[in-house]
Amino acid sequence: MRLRVVVAAGWLLCVLVCARRSAAQSPWSDHARISINIGAQQSTSTFNATTNIPVYLQTATLTSTYSVPSGPFFDGGVILRVSGGFGIEVAASSFSRSETASITGSIPHPLFANRARPISGTSSPLERDEVTGYIDASYVLSGGRLDLAVSGGPAFFTVSQELVSDVTFNDTAPFDTVTFTGAVTTKAMATNIGFNAGVDVGFKLSKNVGLGGIVRYSRAAVTFPLANTAAGVHVDVGGAHLGGGLRLYF
Repeated sequence: MRLRVVVAAGWLLCVLVCARRSAAQSPWSDHARISINIGAQQSTSTFNATTNIPVYLQTATLTSTYSVPSGPFFDGGVILRVSGGFGIEVAASSFSRSETASITGSIPHPLFANRARPISGTSSPLERDEVTGYIDASYVLSGGRLDLAVSGGPAFFTVSQELVSDVTFNDTAPFDTVTFTGAVTTKAMATNIGFNAGVDVGFKLSKNVGLGGIVRYSRAAVTFPLANTAAGVHVDVGGAHLGGGLRLYF
């Protein structure tokens, strides 16, 4: 992960220097700049959720550990020129992954109090979907066929996550052990406002069409509602996006 960040930072620095050297030759004169990208969300994350569920007139405790691996994202946006190299960018991205969760906990004994039995298991793949909107201030440097847009501003996250709400199990006399048979899941949704910053490089193949690359970082924290938890499930969302695709100029 560190190597990828260093490589991306070095690449962007080289492009920025080249663009700045040639910017005076040809100021940005397009009215709009459209980008359509596909790439990978580089960041990975983990989080836990603990539920306390009534079982046999006592309380079962279950802790689920979730991981969100890196995966593909889609991104699109438009920069509208306001004055000189300054513009306003409106963009959106989407990211989706599915991953199992590991579950550990204890189930009360049906006959004796304070004799909880351990339980553990793995859920089916749980889906995570992030849709993010951006409204950014942008500045575009242009030099010949090459242009570079630097943007930053608020990020508006809408995130859904499948969470483990309960488990199914078997226990038979004398009830000293319990066997995990499955996870009961529910889909939770949360929204919040965070931030983002990005650099987008374009190379014109013609007056109106080009190719380019983007590096964007966004971050926010959301809280998913989940029954039988003290205060919901707190999760970081967003991360580093690295990708590329089509550029259109008007």
